[in-house]
Amino acid sequence: MPDIRSEVTYFKETPEATYARLRVQNMDGLPVVYEREFIFAKNRFLATREIVTFEESFDARVAPSWNTHNIGPQIGGHWANTFIHRPVAENGTRSMNCPPVDLLVWFAPRQDCELQVIDRLQEDPRAEACPNQVRYAWNGKPAVGDKLVFTQVYYPHWPYRSRSVSNNPNPDLKATYASELQATAHASGIRILRDTPEASVLRLELNPGRVEWVVFNPHGESIAFENQQSMEPLLYTSSSQ
Repeated sequence: MPDIRSEVTYFKETPEATYARLRVQNMDGLPVVYEREFIFAKNRFLATREIVTFEESFDARVAPSWNTHNIGPQIGGHWANTFIHRPVAENGTRSMNCPPVDLLVWFAPRQDCELQVIDRLQEDPRAEACPNQVRYAWNGKPAVGDKLVFTQVYYPHWPYRSRSVSNNPNPDLKATYASELQATAHASGIRILRDTPEASVLRLELNPGRVEWVVFNPHGESIAFENQQSMEPLLYTSSSQ
């Protein structure tokens, strides 16, 4: 058995969000250090960041992944809308009723990664509970000490159905913006302003007039964004515009 060592290195609970960080050494028996940070904005979304540090050089494939029933048809170059229509229970013998809720799976864009949709049943018939997978794959041979950073947002939202919101020939800009958000499963409302091993900063406008910020800052450096400044290792904040 591989000597896998894991520890929770940070945890904080506030009325607005839950923050956590974990560290895993010798993950799956590989010479890597895996760190993952979590910011759960309560009743809103989950933002996570994964950092893989290579202790040896070898041919590697690294990809954050999400297993589900359905992927698309709303899909972009680094995001996909997903949903589970009837979760499987009791070892596949029963399907449970589930309200119609979609989940946007958004990966921070990287030029060296490719969005892939995988049929898991081709390799394992036991994957019927979540037969499809969306992943953002990186392939290469890193040097010793190289770090890879993958930042993601998981946003649950009501399914989008294209409907006219008004017969007014002069479109309401707010309604038009809301329609654009829905058409991309809200992916167009997410921007990454910085994404390095030292820090990542996300700006989210998932609802018209509300801006939310997510900051991953493990070294506690001073980071400025909008009209704010913070040295918190993990931060979630929001404001109305």
